[in-house]
Amino acid sequence: MGTPVSQHRSEAAGSVEVTRLSLRTTATGGCRVAGGGGAFRAVQQRVTRHSARVALVPDRALLLAGDDVALEVEVDPGLHLTLVETSGTVAYDMRGGRASWSTLFRIGAGATVVHETLPWVSAAGSDVTRTLHVELGRGGRALMRETLVLGRHGEEPGRLRTRNHVRREGADVFVEETDSVDLAPHRVLDQVAAFGEFHPASVSPAVPPYVRADAIATHLPPAAPGVTCLELASGDTLWRRLDEQAHVAAAGLDRIFCALRD
Repeated sequence: MGTPVSQHRSEAAGSVEVTRLSLRTTATGGCRVAGGGGAFRAVQQRVTRHSARVALVPDRALLLAGDDVALEVEVDPGLHLTLVETSGTVAYDMRGGRASWSTLFRIGAGATVVHETLPWVSAAGSDVTRTLHVELGRGGRALMRETLVLGRHGEEPGRLRTRNHVRREGADVFVEETDSVDLAPHRVLDQVAAFGEFHPASVSPAVPPYVRADAIATHLPPAAPGVTCLELASGDTLWRRLDEQAHVAAAGLDRIFCALRD
């Protein structure tokens, strides 16, 4: 798969399992990946002069009652980090217990993070709070793929609360809290979030910013029916779809993500 990143067990407050990962500029002008610890193994899949692709490999079954899992990622100015998951995550029946999962990105000026996750499934009996916090420097970019599935096939959904907070140069650009009970009767929330400028080859850069997001969703062959485009006041964009089946929701959003990523 690749080369394991040099690992250390991060100190954590209480029982929090923290995985810390950084992409740093070296004295010779290249870049270096460092970090590890916590619930994940970080495996380098590719490193170039100014970019890296890293896979997160769980060290054990996730997510169980009492788990408090955290991922903290920092990228130096001008560098590009692609972070991928090797497996989806199932929040199992917690029998009255709870768990939490938090992700923090600090993205330097002119740096880019592409975070490609696999589906998250909240099984019946699970109770989880997920938080995402992104700090963007001037010109920093983040492209994120996320699929939330409420309940495995044939079972009731678990409870999932999500809190998302994105800031650019210290100013809020996106703050949202979602409770899975508010998504009923839908069982899948699928989305692509683009913070910063991303231009797919299929849509001309000459297209005005205020119509570009819709153009991305409608001009990709084939089009992405059922996808809602949310254009934020900051100029950033989210594409979402609510559905009953993950593979149906993913059909259009996968194309949008791949066009922006590539």
